[in-house]
Amino acid sequence: MTTTTTGTTTGPGPTHDGYATCAPAADWFHVADLGDGITLISEPGHVNCFLVQGTERALLFDTGTGLAPVSEVVRHLTDLPLLVVVSHDHLDHRGGNADVVAHADELALVGIAAHPTALEPGSTLHGAVDRGFLDAYAQAMRTVVDQYETFAALDAQSFYVLPTLDAGDSPLRPVPDTTSWTVPAVRPDVALADGDVLDLGGRSLRVVHTPGHSPDSLCLVDDAHGVLLAGDTVVAAASWLHGAGADLDDFARSTAALAGLPLRRVLTAHNLCAERPPSYVRSVAQTAERVRAGQSTPRPGTDLLGNPVDRHTHDGVTLLLPPSPTSPSPTSSAAPSRTDPQTEEIA
Repeated sequence: MTTTTTGTTTGPGPTHDGYATCAPAADWFHVADLGDGITLISEPGHVNCFLVQGTERALLFDTGTGLAPVSEVVRHLTDLPLLVVVSHDHLDHRGGNADVVAHADELALVGIAAHPTALEPGSTLHGAVDRGFLDAYAQAMRTVVDQYETFAALDAQSFYVLPTLDAGDSPLRPVPDTTSWTVPAVRPDVALADGDVLDLGGRSLRVVHTPGHSPDSLCLVDDAHGVLLAGDTVVAAASWLHGAGADLDDFARSTAALAGLPLRRVLTAHNLCAERPPSYVRSVAQTAERVRAGQSTPRPGTDLLGNPVDRHTHDGVTLLLPPSPTSPSPTSSAAPSRTDPQTEEIA
């Protein structure tokens, strides 16, 4: 085991058991230069990944769903040695890991880095995703795309909200045939401790463990530029705190710590908004503390998979928590409900 500027490495490197993508990269991804040496690689409306380049190496923060080969995009953007950092175990953030590993030579792949628990003996993190959940995920995405088309038409007629998102040429893509879609197990080989500093040459990113959405959640902070790569700890959408391992107390502590940082930019992992102002982090932290203190009255709802949740909304922030025993049943669901919602997450 060797301690390096890219974390703690173990083993010969990441491997996978085979994978299949479903869409051409050119049809699926939206790519945009965000400045500060950061490039957005987005699956519009679904998940955002970020490529950060230094003078000596590049870092890809999350690899997306794996529906299209993210490796093709990265190869066109940089020829620097690449370190992949996975914000947490959920499939929409590490679905492209197998594609990256399959093209390790072309990418000069340094490794796949994640929270240390992913590398512990017997860990079930970063395992293969079952067919049933992939099908449920695809169905949920198709529902979202259908609803978006209706919303976009209404917005163009009456509200003009979408142009303010600066989404450019990045409307939601039609979901391809996902029959062949797989997310195989890819075991990370670099453990990132809280406080580790990743030196890319001319710029550094600091690792911050942020449990709450999941026990293995982490963020990256570019202290010199005031940039937060927030993963699912701060999202421009509802925060999922009802899945396996989610913890409201941890989430409140994690977001409070992030809110205390001197940030200029907050880059988020979901939906058409890839960036939020630093004030939004404070709003998330304040909402989490309000809910934790019992100062919030929820309303019943569902997540994107149709699973019942309690929705807490304050100051433009929504947190989804497990329904309390006294919560009434929601009247509708966005997608067919999955009987085992704790197996995987899509946020």
